[in-house]
Amino acid sequence: ADTPPDPAPNFAAAQSANCVGGKADTSEGAWRPYTADDYHGTHVAGEIAAARNGIGVAGVAPGVKVSSIKVSDPDNGLFYPENVVCAFVFAADHGVEITNNSYYVDPWLYNCMDDPDQRAIVDAVNRAQLYAQRKGTLHLASAGNSNHDLDSDAIVDDSSPDDSTPVTRTIDPHECFDVPTQLPGIVTVSATGVDKEKSYYSSYGKGVVDVAAPGGDARYQIPDTPSKNGRILSTMPNNAYAWLQGTSMASPHAAGVAALLKSEHPWASPATLQRLLKAQADNPGCPASYDQDGDGTQDAGCEGGKRVNGFYGHGIVDALRAVK
Repeated sequence: ADTPPDPAPNFAAAQSANCVGGKADTSEGAWRPYTADDYHGTHVAGEIAAARNGIGVAGVAPGVKVSSIKVSDPDNGLFYPENVVCAFVFAADHGVEITNNSYYVDPWLYNCMDDPDQRAIVDAVNRAQLYAQRKGTLHLASAGNSNHDLDSDAIVDDSSPDDSTPVTRTIDPHECFDVPTQLPGIVTVSATGVDKEKSYYSSYGKGVVDVAAPGGDARYQIPDTPSKNGRILSTMPNNAYAWLQGTSMASPHAAGVAALLKSEHPWASPATLQRLLKAQADNPGCPASYDQDGDGTQDAGCEGGKRVNGFYGHGIVDALRAVK
């Protein structure tokens, strides 16, 4: 985030590190992407804090400082628990007030509490993120791109473990957790497209999703703009820009709004900040129908009312309302 000209003016090197291996490396540039193919964090950083400098794009909170705490493995791009634990602790100890977590902790998409290895991951990451909350850090995380109902009785997970041979299993999301997004106190963010409908890929779930934010939907929600591109445009390595979609793009939009709220209410605790974030959100309510591909069957079921529901949580974040 310190090299593209857009987020660079807001970059905080003193709060940045490479946490791969579980120990924070704060040497100059350690936080940078390994290659131009490791663009995910750069895109996310631009969505939060790209400067309003007349070039490229502007972030949701173009005046805030943004840091880079790298957790992706250089060999396979995975986000291992020891790296994530290091990142939460480093953020807490270096005064980071808001973290954005556009990933899940590998190798398990869901970590089941009746498995000792998976339980250890949940416990370790949870201890670290709660430590940061106690130090005043609010965490936001993406809900996931599997179109899973995180409040359902059963989900088929056929992608775990993703660093060896996956085994198909059926899990209960009340006993097996998507980490960090399902941990206590973390703001879970679902994705919407230009029509303010849930993005086709976004996971959801009543009592799990806290707020929704723009993540893009290039399949069913196409804007009437010159690009006709339903995804999110943001910064990339090597001074480039690209369209991406995902709950990875939604979470930083909500984190940007949280940063605006923190700027307005600097003494707000993480819990207060979360309440403010939910209060300013605008809820479209559950749709009458969610048959995005038009085949006559519902592609996802929205539970709940106009105030809180499984698709949008408390609603879609609203940056203007947040600062007014």
